[in-house]
Amino acid sequence: MKQEQENSKRNFALEYDSSWNRYDFIVNLFQLGRDRIHRLKALKLAGLKEGDTVLDLCCGSGLSIEATRSIIGPSGKIIAVDANSKMLALAENRTRKNNWNNVQFIEADIELLNITEKVDFVLFAFCWYDRVLCTSWVKKVSQFLDPEKGKLCFIDYKLPDNWLRHLVTPLLWILVKWLGEAYGLDELKWNPKEEIGSLLKNPEYHIYYLDCIVTVSGKPTSH
Repeated sequence: MKQEQENSKRNFALEYDSSWNRYDFIVNLFQLGRDRIHRLKALKLAGLKEGDTVLDLCCGSGLSIEATRSIIGPSGKIIAVDANSKMLALAENRTRKNNWNNVQFIEADIELLNITEKVDFVLFAFCWYDRVLCTSWVKKVSQFLDPEKGKLCFIDYKLPDNWLRHLVTPLLWILVKWLGEAYGLDELKWNPKEEIGSLLKNPEYHIYYLDCIVTVSGKPTSH
């Protein structure tokens, strides 16, 4: 518990100041160029629909935007939020280059985020850093969800629970080391069903890509 309290006081966004310019390359290297496919799969499994309004939390360099837009179409909307100005600038540049006109950017800490519209879908993509902090994020953003149809979707790394752990562990170690990630290898031993599942009603779980990418989705228990 003491370690969790110390982690929750860290500014995780600032830890990407040293890796923002190589983030996309390393993420795609580890996933063998299938990062978009993995994000798209998570969105489809979670039930994202055409016309939905999506709150993309910790959007980083905007790697989830293309996959999200391919589902929600021009009638949908993305509200992309990140607290790191360098990463957010990459996302904004990606959007300009592709002429995506249904994306709104907000630079803010999630704890201080304030939006006036209700959203249909909240995405947490590779940003589950700490149980205490991220649980508070879930409670915070749940107030922005449409009370009838709003859903949360999480996609993140984990260490495999089978023999593949011996193969994947050194690869994940390299990923964490090169990125200067906000979490370490020990944090990837977490239990998503326990940490995230307890925050959702009837959560759905899916694990793929060498058993080291997990998606969890459902309505928050606070609704």
